[in-house]
Amino acid sequence: MSKLAVPASHELHHSNQTEHKVESKMGKVLSLHSTDHKVDVKHQSSLDMAEQRRQAKEKAEKRTQSRTLAMRQQAAERIASATEELASGVAEANAAADQLSQAMASISAGAAQASSAAQESQSVAQSLLKGAEANSAAASQSLTKVNNIITLVRTTAGDIDKLISVVGVASERNVESAKMISELEVQANEIGNVVKAVAGIADQTNLLALNAAIEAARAGEHGRGFAVVADEVRNLAEVAEKSARDISELIVNIQKDVNMVAKDTEKSGVTAKEEVEKGKIITKQLIQIESEIKSVQEGTAIINDRSTEMSAAVNQFKKGAEIIASAAEESSSAAREATATTGEQKKALKDIESATDEIAQMAEDLKHNTNSEKSSEALASAAEELSATIQQANASAQQIMAAIGQIAKGAEQQGNATQESSAALKQIEKNTLDIGDKSKISLEKVNTCQKLLVENKKAVDLLIDGVSKAAQSSKESGQNVTNLQQRIRQIDKIVDAITNTATKTDMLAINGGIEAARAGDFGKGFAVVAGDIRSLATDSATNAEKIKDMVRNIQDKIHIVSKDIFEVGEAAQREAQNAKKSTDSLNQIEADASEVQKGVLSIQNASQEAVTAVQQAQKGVEQISSAAQQSSSAAQEASSSAEQQGKGMQELAKAVEDIAALADEIQNKP
Repeated sequence: MSKLAVPASHELHHSNQTEHKVESKMGKVLSLHSTDHKVDVKHQSSLDMAEQRRQAKEKAEKRTQSRTLAMRQQAAERIASATEELASGVAEANAAADQLSQAMASISAGAAQASSAAQESQSVAQSLLKGAEANSAAASQSLTKVNNIITLVRTTAGDIDKLISVVGVASERNVESAKMISELEVQANEIGNVVKAVAGIADQTNLLALNAAIEAARAGEHGRGFAVVADEVRNLAEVAEKSARDISELIVNIQKDVNMVAKDTEKSGVTAKEEVEKGKIITKQLIQIESEIKSVQEGTAIINDRSTEMSAAVNQFKKGAEIIASAAEESSSAAREATATTGEQKKALKDIESATDEIAQMAEDLKHNTNSEKSSEALASAAEELSATIQQANASAQQIMAAIGQIAKGAEQQGNATQESSAALKQIEKNTLDIGDKSKISLEKVNTCQKLLVENKKAVDLLIDGVSKAAQSSKESGQNVTNLQQRIRQIDKIVDAITNTATKTDMLAINGGIEAARAGDFGKGFAVVAGDIRSLATDSATNAEKIKDMVRNIQDKIHIVSKDIFEVGEAAQREAQNAKKSTDSLNQIEADASEVQKGVLSIQNASQEAVTAVQQAQKGVEQISSAAQQSSSAAQEASSSAEQQGKGMQELAKAVEDIAALADEIQNKP
């Protein structure tokens, strides 16, 4: 098309210049010839000269007409050639317009696909965001519950530790008390031995009293005082003997009580020790529960962090989807505009094609039309109309180029947004998988805790019940020790009676000695008996003091044992009562663990749904990426076609301008 305008214009212009030069030279030649002729033929008349001028002028006019006709025919041929090239250019422009239409259809389809995928991505993003927020809320709530569980577990473990510590001390003190009580049996045996000695002394005293009565009978009237003393001594000996028997019976009962209390106390100690071991197992379970819950704490904290990161990534993905949707809408709008403009352009090209055919016909008519002025005017008018139509088509081409630029920009935005969305999806997928793993582990830990809690609750209930029973047993043992103490006090009273009897016996023996001295020779035997009785009374008093010392020692030990048993029993009972709140704590722990279990399970289910959503979103992003590449490729093709069409339009416009110029020249030529 570049050849159709420039040669015609330049050749026509060159032809005009040449003709003007020829006319100028011919004028000069004629002028010289006329002058020479005038010089040479001065003898001719003026009439001949006028005729010659007329003939010369006619010849010149004929030559001018001939040149003008030749020029018009040549211009008409050039116009015809230009219109052929113009028609070819219009055909190329039509082909380019068809390519543009196809490209716009492809772009529209890609934009629709991208828009649909973007809308789906927005829906997925909303779902993911909702899931991330739900996960974050569940993780936060679970974390609060987990922290509460850890606090309660530590408090409960502390209470159990305190309980088993007190029970452990009680066990040790009960064992020591049992040993001490067992020693009381030995001391009771020692008291029994002394009591036997007291009983023996009473028997001897009774025999001596009998001998004194015999001596009194021998003395006759002189032995009356002896008889009275002997009778009193015998009575006192019977009292001492009875006291000894009473103490012996008490000793037997005390030994039984001591043996029973010792066994009960030892049993309480053993039971307490067993409860301590149970408590240690409970503490180990609580430590394990705390360890498992700490793992859940770490897991839920990570889930919370990952959910926050996921929310940020989802917002980024959502933003990318919004950009893609906006760009797709803009591309679709631009494609619709370009399609409409292309339709208008094709209509204009059809008009151009018709106008070109009309100009070609005018050029052909111009070759043979004698009324060249009218034909050239019509040709010029048609060229002007064609020029206006081409300008309109060219303006449409510029609009199409602008729309294609917008489409290319939208495709680039889609591509960039797709890359960002893809990166965000990778982060979302990573966070989702991490959340799924952590929730799975946390759920396993919580399930383990639930099982341990069931066992622990039963064990704690049994421990509290066992400790309570042990404490009650200690109290009963303490009561038995108190009863034992009362028996010891009875011995103490009886010993006082023995001491009193020994004192009275000693005083009677002194009186007997006085009576023996008064009787003279009749009282010698009685004096010996009185001395023996006094000696036995002294021995009896000494043994009574031994018994009292032993009783005091036993009383001191019983007091210590009683105090220990009551104290450890009260302490164990008090701690057992306090430990009952551990059951409430464990119930709360179990309830909180159940809530954590539900929360973690919901997170796990949500993460599985999120994995499916992410896979769906990835497919959408791939579709968008494919559509963006398709739009970009189609936009490049469309841009190339539009650029080629634009250049063609410029050449068409230039060609039409040249045709119009030729028409003007033809019109203005005389």
